[in-house]
Amino acid sequence: MYFADLQRFITHLEDADDLIRIKASVDPYLEAAAIIDQVCKGAAEKRALLLENVKGSKIPLAANVFGTQKRVAMALGVDNVEQLAKSLRDDLKSCSEMCSGQALAKISKNSNSESICSDVASCFAIDMSAEGLDALPALHSWPGDGGRYLTLGQVFTRHPDGGRQNCGMYRVQVLDKHTALIRCHPGSGGGSHIAAWHARGEAMPVSIVLGGPPILTWCAGVSLPEDVSEIEYANYLSRQAIAVTECQTSDLCVPSTAEIVIEGHVLPGEMQQEGPFGNHTGSYIPSSPAPVVRIKSMYTREDAVYPCTLVGPPPMENMFLAQAVERLSLPLLQHDHPWIVDIHMPLEGIYHRAALVSVDAAKLPVAEISTALWQTRMIRNSRLIILLDKDSDLHNIPNVYWRLINADSWTNSVLIDDNKMVVDARRASQGLAVRPDQSTLNKVMKRWHEFDLKREELS
Repeated sequence: MYFADLQRFITHLEDADDLIRIKASVDPYLEAAAIIDQVCKGAAEKRALLLENVKGSKIPLAANVFGTQKRVAMALGVDNVEQLAKSLRDDLKSCSEMCSGQALAKISKNSNSESICSDVASCFAIDMSAEGLDALPALHSWPGDGGRYLTLGQVFTRHPDGGRQNCGMYRVQVLDKHTALIRCHPGSGGGSHIAAWHARGEAMPVSIVLGGPPILTWCAGVSLPEDVSEIEYANYLSRQAIAVTECQTSDLCVPSTAEIVIEGHVLPGEMQQEGPFGNHTGSYIPSSPAPVVRIKSMYTREDAVYPCTLVGPPPMENMFLAQAVERLSLPLLQHDHPWIVDIHMPLEGIYHRAALVSVDAAKLPVAEISTALWQTRMIRNSRLIILLDKDSDLHNIPNVYWRLINADSWTNSVLIDDNKMVVDARRASQGLAVRPDQSTLNKVMKRWHEFDLKREELS
C-alpha cells in the first residue's frame, strides 16, 4: 500500500493498533525524548507515538513511526523489504553493461512514474511565517545538546547551475524563530550545493520539509548516485508519482502533501557554532561551525503533524531505516561485484557501516576485496568489515564469532588502513572442512522418528 502522506500512514498504524496517542502534557525539553527513548528500547511494544499536547506548541508530534522492520516495510509500501530488493535485482539485469549508478539512473527514469508539478498543495494551507520555528515542538533531546533540533527534515537544495534537486536528511538546529543551522557533510549533495553557491558569493535557496510520503522520508536518508534524485528513486520503488509543488520563495519543488514546509536562504560564508549533539555512538558530537539558514517563510497543512526521530544509543528508530538501506543496497553491490553473496550490518554498528560480508571469492586476496568494497557508496566509510565464506549464515552471530576467532592468522587476516579494519574470516584454503558425511546424515534423517527426538531439536 502506498501512503501519499504522513497522516495516512499514522492512521494506518493506529488502525493496526501500532500507535499510541499521548494526551498528557509533555515538555519538549528532555521529557519527550525520555519517553521516546524508553519506547525505542522496548516499552509499549515499541509502538509509534503521537504526542498531542507538547508544551509551547499547538502541533502534535509523531515519533518512532519507523521504529520496527515491519513499519519501515509498510512505509515503503510492501510487506517485506526483500520484495523491493528482488524487483530491483531483476530490473538491474537489463543493464548488465552499466555500473550500478548508471543502471539505477536508467531504471529510475524509465519507471513511468514521473512526478508532476501541481498547483494544488495542502502543504501551503496555513501561513505560519510570523511564528516561524517557535511554533514547532522541536525537541531538546539530551542534557548536553546545544539546543532544539529538527531531526527528520528533508532538506531540498539545487546546484547554482541547475539540474536535479537534492533531498537529504540533515540535522537542523533551531536558534530562534527565523534562524537555524544546517549540518551537511562536505561530500553530501547538500554540502556540495552549499559550497558551489558560496563559491559564487550567492545565497542558496533551501527548503526543509517535514512529512510528506513516508517513502520519500526514507529515500532522503539514502546515499544515491548523483544522477538519481531522491524523488525519482521514491517514484521507482513505489511505482507511484509523488505530487510536487513549487515553493513560495524559490523554484525548488517539494511534496504537495508535506506537513510543514520551511523556506529560506543560506548566505555565503555565514557560519555559527552548531552542537553539541548526542548521537548513535553514545557520545556528543562537539560543536563546530555550520551554515546559517535565514528563514523567510513557513507553511503547514491543516491539522499538521510534526515528525521527529530520536538519535542516541541503540536500539533506536533510525537503525531500522538504515537496515532497509542495507537490503536495497545489496543488489547494487552485487551488480558491480558478483562475488558478493550477502551482507549484514548488525544494528549496533549499522551507522558505522560495520558489515559482515559473505563472498564467493576464495582466491581473491583480502587487500583486493577490501579495496573494492571501500570504493562502494555503501561501505566506503565502514570502520569494520568481516569477510566470510559464501555458505556463512551472517545472522548467526555465534557462528560468525566462531569463524572469526578461527581465522587463518591475525598476521594474514587483518588489514588496517586509515582507521578502517577488514578481518578475513574465510576458511583457510588448505585442509578439509569438518562436515557430516552426507550419506550417513540422509540415513539418520530417514530414521529420525525412531529415535524419540523432537523434530525441532534438529540443528
